[in-house]
Amino acid sequence: MVSLKTLTKTATYIAIGGITCAMIMKVKLEDKIRSQPYYKESLKLLRAHPGAVQLLGEPIKDLSFDYGEESRKFGGGRIDSFAVPVRGPKTRGKYYFWAEMQDERWVIRRAELELKNEPDRRLLIRAEESQAKE
Repeated sequence: MVSLKTLTKTATYIAIGGITCAMIMKVKLEDKIRSQPYYKESLKLLRAHPGAVQLLGEPIKDLSFDYGEESRKFGGGRIDSFAVPVRGPKTRGKYYFWAEMQDERWVIRRAELELKNEPDRRLLIRAEESQAKE
């Protein structure tokens, strides 16, 4: 008969192993998204925007995002309001972008920065072309 102590140790090791595997998978999925052209291009826009640099400071770093929530915003060659937590030396915030597949490449349609200390306001990083012309 197996002792209770042995069963407890086994259950603990299995739990630690499962949690570790889940965290590794989460990091790998995030890295896969971070390597995509739409993600790289959108962050390039943020880091090149003078207003964002002034508000956040340099360097601007992207943080871990909720893959489950953000994956619901994909579909039909479009990404709607993908939210990336960002931080700089001065403050933190969330960077939102909208993208669309056009002629076999991703185009960032709109991008906004929301600061943690001002959640009711957003800095427009890129406006949609139809809004910019009006």
